Amino acid sequence: MNTSSKKKWFNDNNCSFDIRNKKFLKFIIPIIFIGLLIYCSWAFIHKLCLSQIYDKSNKKATGIALIVTYGCLILLISVIWFQILIIGPGKQPQVPAFKIYQDSNDATDKTECINPPDIYQCNINGYPMWCPYCQSVKTFRSHHSRFTGYCIPKFDHYCSWLCTVIGQDNYKLFLNFLIYSTIAFGINWITTIICYLKYFKKRDHDGNLVAIVVIAGLGFFFTLGLLGSHIYYITLGNLRSIDVIGMKTKKMRDMIVFICIWDNELKRRFVLQITKEQYSQFWDRGSVIRNLKDVFEPYSLLWFIPINFHSSKGSKDEHTELGDRLGNYNVKINHKIKNIMKQKIRSGDYICTVDAAGDRYR
Repeated sequence: MNTSSKKKWFNDNNCSFDIRNKKFLKFIIPIIFIGLLIYCSWAFIHKLCLSQIYDKSNKKATGIALIVTYGCLILLISVIWFQILIIGPGKQPQVPAFKIYQDSNDATDKTECINPPDIYQCNINGYPMWCPYCQSVKTFRSHHSRFTGYCIPKFDHYCSWLCTVIGQDNYKLFLNFLIYSTIAFGINWITTIICYLKYFKKRDHDGNLVAIVVIAGLGFFFTLGLLGSHIYYITLGNLRSIDVIGMKTKKMRDMIVFICIWDNELKRRFVLQITKEQYSQFWDRGSVIRNLKDVFEPYSLLWFIPINFHSSKGSKDEHTELGDRLGNYNVKINHKIKNIMKQKIRSGDYICTVDAAGDRYR
């Protein structure tokens, strides 16, 4: 078998162990993470709480309280992780093409389609963004994930640590995971440092304490930083990781995005050109609290309860409008941005007009 034949055989049978082969690597980081978590839990409970605090220091109440608190946190983190995997990021319902007329003859076309919404992302001609893999219109904030094989509503990122995609349905749970992980690592790290410093002077310290100081410290600052960055971008403009990554440089921020919007006063549909930075302002709910409520829950008492109370299922009826079809996956747009775009139309700052099904009867 020559070199080219060998390469073809390996590609056809998916036997490549290239570092870019995600199917091979995606389980490695979660396994390492679970291993470190188990080791830290064992070292903290057995070596610190039982051996040092409970036995040597004779502080039985403190040792038991730390074991119970840390054990409950680890159990809670495990349950949240399980929910994140089972619930998944969500799946955008399949959306047929919008009925856009280029000329009057298109009105006789019988292709399955639905009436377009008042506003949607499009190309320069007014046609909506299309996912060739899902054979569906890509609605606002949906992105196709090659890990799941379908479009994810409010896609955030693929989490290598949890081995899953984070999207609308499990984003709140992901933040809950970071909150309770930060608390657990913080308790582990701070308690171990205090105990280590106490027994270091007596030359009676366990090497496991040094290990968990390092591991728990790295875990604490990593989860705290990650949680802080997510909360910051939520409060800043209800942004997700993919939104922030898409605006890293000025060149990326100045990229052109086309939007098709219906003007109820002029009774026409217009295609406008905006920058990606302006496009990112679409999702801002107008205040910090509203942005947080959009991610967590309408009631702040439910923010820290690791349960997804939202039902994101839309209608499967082929004749329903887009909003009913999407259900809770239907993204709300900032009204101030809509008004700014209509002002651009009044000033003549638009690309073209578009005729669509249903517009003549509005």
